[in-house]
Amino acid sequence: MQPRHTAHENRVRALHAGVPALAALLLALSASAAPVTLPARELHYRPRQTAWARVEPIAPLVLRTALAARIIAVRVLPGEAVRAGQAIVTLGGPRLDAALAEARAGLRAAQAELAAARRNETSVARTYPAITNRRTLAAAQSALAAAQSHWAQAQATATQLRAETHLRSPAAAVVGRIEAAPGTDLPAGAAVLSLLPHGRLWLRAEWFGGGTLPALGESAHFEVSGGTRQIPVRLQGALPARAANGARVLDFAPLGAPSWQAGDVGEVRLAGAPRAALAVPAAALVLQAGRWFVLTDVNGKLRAQAVTPGPTRGGEVLILAGLKVGVPVVVRQAYLLYHRDIADRYTSPD
Repeated sequence: MQPRHTAHENRVRALHAGVPALAALLLALSASAAPVTLPARELHYRPRQTAWARVEPIAPLVLRTALAARIIAVRVLPGEAVRAGQAIVTLGGPRLDAALAEARAGLRAAQAELAAARRNETSVARTYPAITNRRTLAAAQSALAAAQSHWAQAQATATQLRAETHLRSPAAAVVGRIEAAPGTDLPAGAAVLSLLPHGRLWLRAEWFGGGTLPALGESAHFEVSGGTRQIPVRLQGALPARAANGARVLDFAPLGAPSWQAGDVGEVRLAGAPRAALAVPAAALVLQAGRWFVLTDVNGKLRAQAVTPGPTRGGEVLILAGLKVGVPVVVRQAYLLYHRDIADRYTSPD
């Protein structure tokens, strides 16, 4: 009586039976013709590296309240460009309003004092020396000078307080962070917003390249996000401390007049020193278990050679290590020939 097999067992047996046929097919294909090879050729190339970069001010400007005040209005948004002298924040609130009222009252009192001192000095001067003596005249002149000084001080105080009702940009800049919303009561000296001024800017690049850093003075291009501008730059230096993500921080400066502004982001593209490499067609590479190989044909014997591939150039791949110049490399059906001995390495469980 013939044993009965389940449908699953039948499928497994059929799969196992097909492996030798597949191996035979691969072997037949590989043996049907001599391997097509080309010699690995030598060339020189400049390795290109990129680094994320952002244009930043050397030091941001932080606008603060001079007195305790309330934010009445913020007239700008983050990223907005502002001009020098532009009013960007309106301040008020009970404390500032009370100080303004006191300053206005003090100015009115100083104006009245000054007017009285002027009338008295004019009267004394008119009757000198017939009625008043030199001492009386000197006292009137001294009182007038004191009243003028008091008035000037009161006027300066009132003018300064009126100026405190608005925060103005001290220079052309881009708005950075806004620290306080309208309606917030702030103490004296509290930060309201930060500005990124034009002018003294630097390009902060985060570089993850291995090995040694690019040489100081090396030229590069800063490509602003979106590909709208390419700005030539030069490496000024490298910061000793790394960024939070582990990258080295490089400082680039523009060549010539800068055409960037604070907040511009993009990539710095560096071209390293020329180095030698070998070029083979991309079809010659075989990936196996996470490693790259090529098949070399030396004296009619195929041999798998581990290599380190680099960047591509059209239909070719640069080989950085693992291969010598002039060695014939299989460039057609390399994958099939690499696995030509699959039947020897595969054993059916049945």
